[in-house]
Amino acid sequence: MRPTDAIRLFGLNNLSIEAEVRRIEAEHDVDLGHRPQPSGDQEEKFYPQFSQKLRDEADEMARHFAIFYCLENSIRELISSRLEEAHGENWWDTVVPPNVRDNATKNRSKEIAAGITPRSELMIDYSNFGELGEILKANWGIFGDTLKDISAVQKILGSLNTLRAPIAHCKALAPDEVLRLHLGLRDWFRQMG
Repeated sequence: MRPTDAIRLFGLNNLSIEAEVRRIEAEHDVDLGHRPQPSGDQEEKFYPQFSQKLRDEADEMARHFAIFYCLENSIRELISSRLEEAHGENWWDTVVPPNVRDNATKNRSKEIAAGITPRSELMIDYSNFGELGEILKANWGIFGDTLKDISAVQKILGSLNTLRAPIAHCKALAPDEVLRLHLGLRDWFRQMG
């Protein structure tokens, strides 16, 4: 395993542990120093107007979002660095499946047409979680030394992609799904061994 990959795994593992500590805090109604405090004028003005139940759920879901954010973006970094190393700067145009490229182009065009600030100059940042798995599969020869088994990777990414929906759409994860998220992360880490 490359040192940068080991560092990424270390960081993701720590996020997973922190999320579990926060879950225990919420479950037992104790504060171990991990509860975020609202900051900023707008948050202080509007945040208290929401029910405590919603604020507690939001705090809990923020931790799951942070884990998923780090995971998804670390996969993007892994793909980008390895494919650029193997195929040069134009790897996106030469080795990414056409359907993934086309969808990313559509996503970027929608953002530009909406007049908002584009999220990135990198096209991979316009691909979704499932499409990252397609890129890995299409280029398995490059990732086979880092990831153990493409079938396992696809299964893990599929399971995590299912968990992504409630996180992305502001719905609380059931306790079993929180556990499944952490198990999915552990499965991903094992694939990178």
